[in-house]
Order: sequence, then structure tokens, then C-alpha cells
Amino acid sequence: MWIKICGITDIITALHCEIEGVSAIGLVFVPWSPRFISFEKLKKLSPHINRLKIMKIGVFMNQREEEIKKILDITSLDGIQFHGDENLEFMKKFKDYFLIKAINIDLYEDWDEKVKYFSQFSYVLLDRSKNSTLSFEEFLSRAKRVINSKTIIAGGIREENVYDVLKLRPFGIDLSSGVEYEVGKKDLLKISKFMRKVRDYNYEDRKTS
Repeated sequence: MWIKICGITDIITALHCEIEGVSAIGLVFVPWSPRFISFEKLKKLSPHINRLKIMKIGVFMNQREEEIKKILDITSLDGIQFHGDENLEFMKKFKDYFLIKAINIDLYEDWDEKVKYFSQFSYVLLDRSKNSTLSFEEFLSRAKRVINSKTIIAGGIREENVYDVLKLRPFGIDLSSGVEYEVGKKDLLKISKFMRKVRDYNYEDRKTS
């Protein structure tokens, strides 16, 4: 199972993710996010981040092509996650990267069509909006309808509910607040416990399949 931990803001947490076998880390370049990495901070982090073997995904939202390329010039990102209203034409400008299109399924009546449309070209991350009234159970019930080999599930995953997501067999899982001790601050023990739970599930799943 592909696991991405998003909102990494320091090298110690990034290294811990690599050691624990996390598939990818997310670096957020959206200015209003509490996990935002400024260009100045990125210049200090990049020499260390670039040495890591773990997959590095940059998260952007409605930002100009020039802004994104400025980040790419100093950081060896492997992928880009688009979290705004970016269309397929814009995304194709970055076709050489591992691409993810995030869709908040509680905001669009035609969200399932959007999933089908973008999954032709990129991976699709299913999420809930910040002020969503959907419970996690309702969110998973909707997500279950469209899960395929290019689907990544987010929307409030943590150690306590990860088994419910793993049972759906998406391509991957994306989490951030589920391994934090406060907003924007990752808890290394929570990351370790989460990854142990994923490994335990995968082991049991192989025994019964």
C-alpha cells in the first residue's frame, strides 16, 4: 500500500518517514496552509530534503506555472499534487512528474465524473473539504463507488480508522493531521504506530488471501 504523509515541515520528520517505510512525503506550498513551507525556508531545507530517497510530492493550489517551476528549480520533487481548480491542460505542463489531482467529493454534485475524467491522466486523491458535514463513514461510503488502481484516499485518516480504508484496497492513503500532536506539528511516535498498523494489516491480509 502506497502511504503518503503530508504537511512535512522539517528534515527530522522527513527522515523518520523514510526510516519507517512511508512511500512519500508531502511538502505544502500553499501560503494559507498551517503547514506552508515558504521559499526562504525551502532554500534551507532543500539540500537535506534532496538527499532523501523517499518520494517527495509538492502540494499546490491554484498557483501560477512560474511559481511551481521556481520551487522545482531548487527542490528535487518527484511528484506534484494539485489541490485547486487546475484543469487537465495546466496539469499536462508537468507531465514528467508523478501527478495527483485532489477532489473534495462533498463540494461537487458531479464529483464522480471528475474522478473518472482526471484518472485518465493522473492519480486522484479523494478528500473532504475543511468544513465538510460528511462523517468519515459517509465519506468512505461515497469513495467506495469509484475506487480503482489510481485512487488515493484522504479525508481524516488516522490509526484508529485506517483498517476501514485498507479494506477498500485503494492505490494509496494520504494523511496529515492524523499523525500530529497539534496543527502542523508531526508526532514521530504516531507515524511509527500508524505504519506498524499498516504493516500488520498487510501481513494478515496476505495470510488470508
